Amino acid sequence: MRYDPQRHIWSALSVGEVRSLFPGCPARWWLSGGWAIDHWLETTSRHHGDIDVSTLRPALPALLDSMSARLRPFAAMNGHLLSLAEHLDDPALHNIWLRDEKRDRWVLQINLEDGDEAVWRYRRDPRITLPWSRAVAPVRGVPTGTPATQLLWKSRDPRTRDEHDLRISQGILDAEERRWLREAIRTAHPQSPWVRDVV
Repeated sequence: MRYDPQRHIWSALSVGEVRSLFPGCPARWWLSGGWAIDHWLETTSRHHGDIDVSTLRPALPALLDSMSARLRPFAAMNGHLLSLAEHLDDPALHNIWLRDEKRDRWVLQINLEDGDEAVWRYRRDPRITLPWSRAVAPVRGVPTGTPATQLLWKSRDPRTRDEHDLRISQGILDAEERRWLREAIRTAHPQSPWVRDVV
């Protein structure tokens, strides 16, 4: 089915509700996107239309198996919401939306990222890596993508909300994180306006 914002209504889970979805789950997962930045800052700095977690492709089945059966996953691809079972092995699959069947609302997005046991790898440019300890860290009991990695994702074609996220994150990036982010943007997205904005 083609995505229709009038019909496919989001009522995103809270960070606490996301945490409660995966008790004891062996799969690696982490809070990502704008909510990850706000979680680091211990605030809600702007409106969030959805909430994201990320995982590695091999970990997806275990992650899905750990969730309530009332959450139905769909492959979100090219503006369509498709059967996940039919697209699970499609290398073009990067986003999965979960619908709460009881409430008839979309509540969570899962992003498929790259990496292995040793490093997180930026899917858009595999030259860019980080040790897991610098890519994801526990924040108040929730594994959370670091601000630098989330800003890298946002840097390719920043929207107004991404500019906001960059602005509020500058104060929590240390010198090494800023250096890494500048170099990562220059490598992966040299046309990004943020090449000059990350100071």
